[in-house]
Amino acid sequence: MTQRACLSGDLLRKRGDIMQAQRLRLLGPVLVVLIVLTAILYVGCGETQEATTTTAPSTTTAPPTTAASSTTTAPPTTAAPAQKPMDLAFSFGGPNKGAFAETNQWFADEITRRLGGAIKITMHWGGTLIAQPDTLSGVGKGVAAIGSAMGSPSQPYWTTLALSGAGKDGWALMNATREMVNTNAAILGEFAAANVVPTIGYFPGTPIMVLKKELKTLDDIKGLRIRVGTADEGAAMGMMGMEPVQVAITDVYESIDKGVIDGCLITVAWADTLKLGEVAKYWYQFGNNMLGGAVTNVINADVWAEFTPETQDTIKQLSVEYTDKYAKTVFDQEAKVIDQVKAALGVQLLAVPADIDAAYRTAITKAHEDWFNKNAAEGKDVRQVWDEYQKLVEKYQAIVAEKGYPWAPK
Repeated sequence: MTQRACLSGDLLRKRGDIMQAQRLRLLGPVLVVLIVLTAILYVGCGETQEATTTTAPSTTTAPPTTAASSTTTAPPTTAAPAQKPMDLAFSFGGPNKGAFAETNQWFADEITRRLGGAIKITMHWGGTLIAQPDTLSGVGKGVAAIGSAMGSPSQPYWTTLALSGAGKDGWALMNATREMVNTNAAILGEFAAANVVPTIGYFPGTPIMVLKKELKTLDDIKGLRIRVGTADEGAAMGMMGMEPVQVAITDVYESIDKGVIDGCLITVAWADTLKLGEVAKYWYQFGNNMLGGAVTNVINADVWAEFTPETQDTIKQLSVEYTDKYAKTVFDQEAKVIDQVKAALGVQLLAVPADIDAAYRTAITKAHEDWFNKNAAEGKDVRQVWDEYQKLVEKYQAIVAEKGYPWAPK
């Protein structure tokens, strides 16, 4: 009896050992699952930082293996939310040709390509969806999701970026403008009030004074009737003894040809488009008369809020690349135009005489002061916008002087 009891006890102990081993084998996978779930919860609850630039993900070196663990699996990370598909309308006030149009088409196409087709953009040219002066309000109201908008006196902080005589390099002005519209609190307040988010910077191209007659001294400009493009240019020309006039840009060729006006302030690209070299052979450049512009692509703020952080970062990065692409396109096209009009039409591209340049600098500075004082009387400190803008222009012009352009480094 005792022997049988001992045998039964041994059998029970062995059966218990077997059952314990089976429980351990079953518990092992459960523990692994719990560890993985804990890792997921830990990663998912970590703080998220919004990136301003796209960077490669960091890598983690696996710890050395041991006898107890032949392999080590890195904890999984939470997947970024996918961008929901969207079809967006882009309102563009000008025709579908020229450097600005070409670069905006590239901008739209690249958004689609880089986001794997999640966002598709349809271009509406020539103000067919929203008239150019109404683009800002139209995009803010959702008539279009994106638009190339320009400022107005109702956005004095933003419009300050369009003052003439801002610098001497278009690429530098574009970068300074892009930085200002994305960081200056006063300008961002104007965009927020319009329910839009800004993206790119802008400059219209190299400004020139196209004339029928040659200039030798300051006296030669007295009484000339000049078509101007901006209010501060008109004020400056008036102070110098010229007569600024307003003429539709499409009527400039005929007005010069018939002697209604003596010339105009215009960009190289527009002078070429309007074939002004046929009626005005003297093209003058001022030393420091580049202007940026209260122009940017804006996106409806409600649409922007529907973009994932990754989509927003993609658009921000494209806005930087846009600056390089557009500036290079403008510079290349202008160089080609100058060569062509010199060879085919006998146009002379000249530096404005020194005394005229000095008089212009004095006059344009006075015009700026009038703008600052007018807005200060209304409680708006636009001077601080101009001062900050000028520091950025100087910063980017110094980069060009030291390193050259991104596409043509020194």
